[in-house]
Amino acid sequence: MKDFCAIVSGGTFSPLDEIENAAFVIACDKGYAYAAQGGIVPDLFVGDCDSYTGSLPEAIPSLELPKEKDDTDTMAAIRYAVQHGYREIVLYCALGGRLDHLLGNIQAAAFAVKHGARVKITDQNNTLYLIQNAEITFPKRPGFSLSMLSVTDTCTQVTIRGAKYPLQDATISNTFPIGVSNEWESDSVEICVGSGILMLIFSKMDHEA
Repeated sequence: MKDFCAIVSGGTFSPLDEIENAAFVIACDKGYAYAAQGGIVPDLFVGDCDSYTGSLPEAIPSLELPKEKDDTDTMAAIRYAVQHGYREIVLYCALGGRLDHLLGNIQAAAFAVKHGARVKITDQNNTLYLIQNAEITFPKRPGFSLSMLSVTDTCTQVTIRGAKYPLQDATISNTFPIGVSNEWESDSVEICVGSGILMLIFSKMDHEA
C-alpha cells in the first residue's frame, strides 16, 4: 500500500512501519509525540490537546478541536482524510490502551470504509484490514492466525480460499464469530466480500485471548 494517508493515533505506541510511503500524515493529539519519537513530521495536527500538552512547530497546520465534542480525535482525522479524497488509510498507535478508544477507532475506520476507503490498522502484534465490496489476496504469514469478523450487522458473499476453513458465498453476522482463528493452507489466501464491512485480523499466535 503506497500513497496512503497515515493517521498516528494516541493509543499504545507501535512501530510506524512504512509510514515513509504515506502521501499525507496526520497526528492525533498524543500521536504527535509518537510521530516525533519516530522522526516523523506530520502534515497536520488534529486534537483537543488533552493527551499532548507540549508545543507544536508553527510550520505544522493544526485542526484544533474543543474538548467537549462528538468526534474523537481519530474520528476527526478520518473525516479529514475521507473529505480530502484519500481512499487508502493506515492507522498507527490505534490499538491497545483503553478498550473504548480501541473500539471507537474501529468504528471510525468503518466510517471511512462506508465512504469508499480501505483501512489498515497495525501494531507490532496485529494487522487489521477493513474492506467492503472487495477481493483481496494475502501471502502466507508464518506465526500469525487469520480471522475475519463482520463489523456491520451482516456481510454477504463472503468467500475465503487457500485457508484451512474455506467459505463460499457465505453470509456472516456480527453476533457469531465464526471467522476466528483460521489458518493458511497454501502460500496465499484470497478473501472476497460483497455487501457489509468485513474486518480481517492477522494476530501473532503467541498473543491469544
